[in-house]
Amino acid sequence: MGLSALQTPPVDNGPRRELRPPPLAQQTWKLNVLLVDDDPADTSLILSILARHPDVAMARAVNEPVLALRQLFAGYRKPDLVLLDIRMPRLDGFEFLKGLRRMAGMVSVPVVFLTTSGSEKDVMAYMGSSASLYVIKPDTFAELQIRLDGIIERAVAGLWSK
Repeated sequence: MGLSALQTPPVDNGPRRELRPPPLAQQTWKLNVLLVDDDPADTSLILSILARHPDVAMARAVNEPVLALRQLFAGYRKPDLVLLDIRMPRLDGFEFLKGLRRMAGMVSVPVVFLTTSGSEKDVMAYMGSSASLYVIKPDTFAELQIRLDGIIERAVAGLWSK
Protein backbone atom coordinates (compact mmCIF):
# COMPACT_ATOMS: atom_id res chain seq x y z
CA MET A 1 0.00 0.00 0.00
CA GLY A 2 1.43 3.39 -0.97
CA LEU A 3 1.16 6.62 0.95
CA SER A 4 -1.62 7.87 -1.30
CA ALA A 5 -3.86 5.00 -0.20
CA LEU A 6 -3.51 6.05 3.49
CA GLN A 7 -4.40 9.67 2.91
CA THR A 8 -7.98 10.62 3.50
CA PRO A 9 -9.77 13.00 1.22
CA PRO A 10 -10.19 16.56 2.50
CA VAL A 11 -13.40 17.21 4.43
CA ASP A 12 -15.42 20.34 3.83
CA ASN A 13 -16.36 21.78 7.23
CA GLY A 14 -17.98 24.89 5.78
CA PRO A 15 -16.45 28.35 5.74
CA ARG A 16 -13.24 28.76 7.68
CA ARG A 17 -13.40 30.85 10.82
CA GLU A 18 -10.46 32.91 11.88
CA LEU A 19 -9.53 32.47 15.51
CA ARG A 20 -9.29 35.86 17.17
CA PRO A 21 -9.18 36.87 20.79
CA PRO A 22 -12.49 38.14 22.16
CA PRO A 23 -13.04 41.90 22.21
CA LEU A 24 -11.66 43.67 25.27
CA ALA A 25 -15.12 43.95 26.79
CA GLN A 26 -15.40 40.15 26.79
CA GLN A 27 -11.93 39.37 28.09
CA THR A 28 -11.59 38.57 31.75
CA TRP A 29 -8.39 39.65 33.39
CA LYS A 30 -8.04 38.83 37.04
CA LEU A 31 -5.81 41.01 39.17
CA ASN A 32 -3.23 39.98 41.69
CA VAL A 33 -3.46 42.75 44.31
CA LEU A 34 -0.91 43.53 47.01
CA LEU A 35 -2.11 45.61 49.95
CA VAL A 36 0.55 47.17 52.16
CA ASP A 37 -1.13 48.68 55.24
CA ASP A 38 -0.26 48.46 58.92
CA ASP A 39 -3.83 49.05 60.20
CA PRO A 40 -5.51 45.68 60.90
CA ALA A 41 -9.05 47.09 60.74
CA ASP A 42 -8.48 48.81 57.39
CA THR A 43 -6.72 45.73 56.04
CA SER A 44 -9.62 43.50 57.01
CA LEU A 45 -12.20 45.77 55.37
CA ILE A 46 -10.18 46.19 52.18
CA LEU A 47 -9.48 42.47 51.87
CA SER A 48 -13.17 41.64 52.38
CA ILE A 49 -14.09 43.91 49.47
CA LEU A 50 -11.30 42.59 47.23
CA ALA A 51 -12.21 38.96 48.01
CA ARG A 52 -15.69 39.48 46.57
CA HIS A 53 -14.64 41.44 43.51
CA PRO A 54 -15.00 39.45 40.25
CA ASP A 55 -11.85 40.97 38.72
CA VAL A 56 -9.56 40.08 41.63
CA ALA A 57 -7.93 36.66 41.47
CA MET A 58 -5.84 37.10 44.59
CA ALA A 59 -5.45 39.75 47.26
CA ARG A 60 -2.57 39.56 49.68
CA ALA A 61 -1.90 41.89 52.60
CA VAL A 62 1.40 42.65 54.26
CA ASN A 63 1.35 44.90 57.31
CA GLU A 64 5.06 45.76 57.22
CA PRO A 65 6.45 47.54 54.13
CA VAL A 66 10.00 46.23 54.66
CA LEU A 67 8.66 42.67 54.72
CA ALA A 68 6.63 43.31 51.54
CA LEU A 69 9.77 44.50 49.72
CA ARG A 70 11.73 41.49 50.95
CA GLN A 71 9.01 39.12 49.76
CA LEU A 72 8.88 40.73 46.32
CA PHE A 73 12.68 40.68 46.07
CA ALA A 74 12.64 36.98 47.02
CA GLY A 75 10.37 36.20 44.11
CA TYR A 76 6.84 36.35 45.48
CA ARG A 77 4.27 36.70 42.71
CA LYS A 78 4.44 40.08 41.01
CA PRO A 79 1.34 42.15 41.76
CA ASP A 80 -0.79 43.70 39.03
CA LEU A 81 -1.82 46.45 41.45
CA VAL A 82 -0.44 47.73 44.75
CA LEU A 83 -2.64 49.47 47.31
CA LEU A 84 -0.35 51.36 49.66
CA ASP A 85 -0.81 53.26 52.90
CA ILE A 86 1.48 56.22 53.53
CA ARG A 87 1.79 56.46 57.30
CA MET A 88 3.50 53.29 58.51
CA PRO A 89 6.29 52.68 61.01
CA ARG A 90 9.89 51.96 59.95
CA LEU A 91 9.23 52.71 56.26
CA ASP A 92 6.54 55.02 54.93
CA GLY A 93 4.64 54.51 51.68
CA PHE A 94 6.86 56.88 49.71
CA GLU A 95 10.02 55.01 50.70
CA PHE A 96 8.33 51.70 49.91
CA LEU A 97 7.43 53.03 46.47
CA LYS A 98 11.03 54.04 45.79
CA GLY A 99 12.24 50.58 46.79
CA LEU A 100 9.56 48.93 44.65
CA ARG A 101 10.51 50.93 41.57
CA ARG A 102 14.16 49.86 41.91
CA MET A 103 13.15 46.21 41.44
CA ALA A 104 13.21 44.63 38.00
CA GLY A 105 9.76 44.45 36.46
CA MET A 106 8.12 46.73 39.01
CA VAL A 107 8.45 50.07 37.22
CA SER A 108 5.10 49.82 35.46
CA VAL A 109 3.03 48.24 38.25
CA PRO A 110 0.22 50.65 39.20
CA VAL A 111 0.52 51.85 42.79
CA VAL A 112 -2.41 53.57 44.49
CA PHE A 113 -1.90 55.43 47.72
CA LEU A 114 -4.91 54.48 49.85
CA THR A 115 -4.44 56.50 52.99
CA THR A 116 -6.09 58.49 55.75
CA SER A 117 -3.65 61.34 55.18
CA GLY A 118 -4.95 64.36 53.37
CA SER A 119 -2.04 66.57 54.31
CA GLU A 120 -0.81 68.99 51.69
CA LYS A 121 2.73 67.69 52.21
CA ASP A 122 1.68 64.13 51.34
CA VAL A 123 -0.39 65.20 48.34
CA MET A 124 2.53 67.23 46.99
CA ALA A 125 4.89 64.29 47.56
CA TYR A 126 2.45 62.03 45.68
CA MET A 127 2.44 64.44 42.74
CA GLY A 128 6.21 64.09 42.49
CA SER A 129 6.15 60.31 42.86
CA SER A 130 5.58 57.46 40.43
CA ALA A 131 2.27 56.49 42.07
CA SER A 132 -0.78 56.23 39.83
CA LEU A 133 -3.44 57.62 42.16
CA TYR A 134 -3.96 59.14 45.60
CA VAL A 135 -7.16 58.15 47.41
CA ILE A 136 -8.14 59.22 50.91
CA LYS A 137 -9.78 56.35 52.77
CA PRO A 138 -13.47 57.14 53.19
CA ASP A 139 -15.38 56.89 56.45
CA THR A 140 -17.96 54.32 55.36
CA PHE A 141 -17.71 50.76 54.07
CA ALA A 142 -20.03 51.54 51.15
CA GLU A 143 -17.85 54.46 50.01
CA LEU A 144 -14.69 52.35 50.39
CA GLN A 145 -16.26 49.69 48.19
CA ILE A 146 -17.16 52.27 45.52
CA ARG A 147 -13.63 53.65 45.52
CA LEU A 148 -12.01 50.22 45.35
CA ASP A 149 -14.35 49.22 42.51
CA GLY A 150 -13.19 52.29 40.57
CA ILE A 151 -9.53 51.55 41.25
CA ILE A 152 -9.88 47.95 40.11
CA GLU A 153 -11.84 48.98 37.03
CA ARG A 154 -9.03 51.37 36.04
CA ALA A 155 -6.37 48.72 36.66
CA VAL A 156 -8.19 46.11 34.58
CA ALA A 157 -8.68 48.62 31.76
CA GLY A 158 -4.95 49.44 31.83
CA LEU A 159 -5.57 53.15 32.29
CA TRP A 160 -2.37 53.81 34.19
CA SER A 161 0.85 54.41 32.34
CA LYS A 162 3.12 54.97 35.36
